[in-house]
Amino acid sequence: MSPSPLYSPIVRSVRNVRKNRSTLAMILLSISAMVVLLAVLAGCGGGQEKDAVLATVGKTEIKASYYEDRLARLEENELPRTEGGTVMDMSLPEGKAKFLETMINKEIMVQTATNMGFENDPSIANAQEALSAYEASQVMWDKVIQEPANTISPEELEAFYARMGSSRKCLYVICNFKDDAEAARKMAVEGADWEDIINQYHDGGNPPSGIYEIQVPFGRYNPEFEKGVFGVEVGEVTEPINSIYGFWVLKVIGEKTGKKPPLEEAKAQILDVTRVRKISHLKEDFIKSVEEKFQFKIHEDALWKCYLGLPVGETLFRDGTQDPRKQDELAPLAIATEDMDMPLYEYMGRDGLKIYTLLDYKTHFDKMSVFQRPKDTELLGGLRNKIRAELGKTLLNFEAQDRGMFEDPDVMAKVNIKIEEMMVGKLYSEVVVVDEQITPEQIEAFWAEHSEDYYARENRAGRLVVCKDVGQAAEARAKAVEGADWAEILASFGTSDENKAKGGTLEKIVLKDDDPLSFALFALQPGEVSEPFPFGDGRFGVVLLDSVEPRRSVEMTEVREAVGQRMVELRKEEMFQSMLAKWKEDIPVVIFEDSLADLASWEELRTAAVPENLVPRN
Repeated sequence: MSPSPLYSPIVRSVRNVRKNRSTLAMILLSISAMVVLLAVLAGCGGGQEKDAVLATVGKTEIKASYYEDRLARLEENELPRTEGGTVMDMSLPEGKAKFLETMINKEIMVQTATNMGFENDPSIANAQEALSAYEASQVMWDKVIQEPANTISPEELEAFYARMGSSRKCLYVICNFKDDAEAARKMAVEGADWEDIINQYHDGGNPPSGIYEIQVPFGRYNPEFEKGVFGVEVGEVTEPINSIYGFWVLKVIGEKTGKKPPLEEAKAQILDVTRVRKISHLKEDFIKSVEEKFQFKIHEDALWKCYLGLPVGETLFRDGTQDPRKQDELAPLAIATEDMDMPLYEYMGRDGLKIYTLLDYKTHFDKMSVFQRPKDTELLGGLRNKIRAELGKTLLNFEAQDRGMFEDPDVMAKVNIKIEEMMVGKLYSEVVVVDEQITPEQIEAFWAEHSEDYYARENRAGRLVVCKDVGQAAEARAKAVEGADWAEILASFGTSDENKAKGGTLEKIVLKDDDPLSFALFALQPGEVSEPFPFGDGRFGVVLLDSVEPRRSVEMTEVREAVGQRMVELRKEEMFQSMLAKWKEDIPVVIFEDSLADLASWEELRTAAVPENLVPRN
């Protein structure tokens, strides 16, 4: 986690931000928050025969299961509010009626947009095809990988526990090519000196110590890698293990067993880790089966030429900055003219064999952003796996079609929800058009009535050091308490280049939800130093509070732009409400108030009992 950004201290009060949440925002939230239960053709309510019908909008029914499903997906701060901005109690009739009203308004807008022909708009028609492909692949992924991974047997639990806490020490060599890895393994099995193997076959980086050893704790690595390491006896050599870095060959030279908690205490952790490992294993097996089905092949000779042509030492950011390198600043893929026609990879498409040459890949590579491009530091395995990942999207799309996933009820429903959201947004943007010119006189009049809604939040200034672990952070804190110069503390313990470039300075930091840095700073008095706090990425931070700027009223000149924007938003909301009322005149709505009483509240839906062995665990 990077240091907290310098949030603007000039804000509208929380009360008024919540109070003035637009009707459209609530409608879009109600669409995007849902998880569809049954086919879209069954109507809004999901089609359960015994579902209570809460309302009809035209010919569409809104049913209890649909209502409860969407309500359960909302966070507390997303729930309907009273005119005063207070979150409504969703167990009371008023709260239920308010949320049902939002759902009705959404359906009114969808039907209005449909009547106006928005569903035939080219942008929406094109989106339907792309969304269908995406959702079909996702639902297939869930059924083939996610759901099977949720089943963990007692035998799997016990097998993991038996190995838990153990660790193996290995010599290793990493090769770009499987043939080299097999040759390196042959030398190792025959008893060759490991240094000779490294000199002849190692393609990876050189460790600072010069010793090619790795400690492999059980349960920490990719299951395929771990299976190879723990699948041989101590003293034996693994078969080549493919990874994103290359082909590994390891000789197990030792094993030790560490402490572990009792099985019942470790059970939750084992379930979580085992599920992640099963997902990884099932994912790789499934991708390999799809690649075999569509005869996917990478030509290793062309791949090597492609790897050699990668820009040397390309970094993500401009030197000394956090600014990403722009696409026009990047060097092209260097492929010799005589090699341009070499086949790089191929697969069996719908209309025959598709072959992509080095020229095809160069054309694609040269258009990539700096974040998309393979790097020469990733070894050949990095390039190989990025090509597999890119083409995998196409092959998974083919597989989803073959499995009939495009016609799956869940897929059709999810696509329909996304299309509805697009139509509602397009209807609003094209129909709700207001005069956005605000005169000085209008701003003055608005300010006279609403100035109390605006203030500058309390903000604080101080200094920060980001350390690699809690031990280093504790040492940094001790130095700070002793009064050491902050530059000295940064030089000794700092791990964030961005923070060090600023001299550790923090300015105008406001209290922000889920921001441990601001929490730490706001717990101090000027001159105090915080205890080490987790920084979100394994590192720990320490802050010193220098000064506090208290909350204060602001002058209108400080927030003129924000005031003008708020006035425009209010104009849009007023027009939208007027148009929504007219749309409702054309579409009959019937509400069955007696059906609201039996609906579950938000609290009941969010606190459902969790079975003991459910994974992933909540």
